Amino acid sequence: MFQPAPTQSSNFGAISTDQNLIENPALMYLATLGSKDSYRCMKSKLNKFARFFGYKGLVDCDWKSMQPNHVTVFLAAQSWGSARTYNCYLSALKSVALNAWRNKQIDLDHFQRIKSLKQRRVFRAPSGRAISSEESASLIKSLEANSLRTVRNRAIFYLMLGCGLRRAEVCELRVKQVSFKNRAAKIIGKGNKERTIYLNKACVQAIKDYLNVRPKEGIKTDKFNSKKALFLSERKERISRRTVQYIVDKELTAAGLDTKKYSTHKLRHTAATLMYQYGNVDIRALQEVLGHESISTTEIYTHVANEQARNAIENNPLANI
Repeated sequence: MFQPAPTQSSNFGAISTDQNLIENPALMYLATLGSKDSYRCMKSKLNKFARFFGYKGLVDCDWKSMQPNHVTVFLAAQSWGSARTYNCYLSALKSVALNAWRNKQIDLDHFQRIKSLKQRRVFRAPSGRAISSEESASLIKSLEANSLRTVRNRAIFYLMLGCGLRRAEVCELRVKQVSFKNRAAKIIGKGNKERTIYLNKACVQAIKDYLNVRPKEGIKTDKFNSKKALFLSERKERISRRTVQYIVDKELTAAGLDTKKYSTHKLRHTAATLMYQYGNVDIRALQEVLGHESISTTEIYTHVANEQARNAIENNPLANI
């Protein structure tokens, strides 16, 4: 394992006191992140990288002196709990390197060598199973009360369970991104990538019902434009990922579903599985709906339920010979 020296000499370059923070490639990368949760997550990762080499953090790190071996040494020195975490760090560092190259702070060779570092393959299939169509219907039916909280939660479930939105995408969705005329919504997903999802009539009605009771006065604001957020918390600010998790756990429990088996991401898994099984949808179209960069990621969501797989084997004509 590589270990950095505990002194300032572990830095991979000296930083000048008059460095223009506007040209800091790490800050430039963070500025492109549309989600405050993504911002905090990636900021933490870049700070960890900078501190590994003896800097106070990403602000005073001399990114222009970063070389490919610094990235590989850092990655090799960590104890990775999962390939996804490893890939997340590598993606952030590649993005910083891209901005540094664009600023002419590192040369093309260094950038290309950092860019060429391979992500780790993720082979693990999702745990548990998707929620069945019957369980999904029961869950939606349990949200028929007309309180402000329940009306909001019903709209959230329709977007996650019916359209496959990620938890962060629900939090970041703005009122103006929903078009009732086109029955569609523009979603800003991972990597700040935009995609369009189409809403069925039930989902459209659920959102309209919520907008009718959504607070219009006293909404708190912040640098992420909370006033424009579609879904608000009881404190009249943009709903957080933690709140969405709480809502999902609460409503799953109320519907008699075990929260140990299901999670917010399992709703997305369910949406993908149901669309694939009952929507006669092409795998490429499903990839677009879910906003996956790689089709191999989409394929993880398209496995059929265990019982269906068992029936397929048992009904094979060769089984009766």
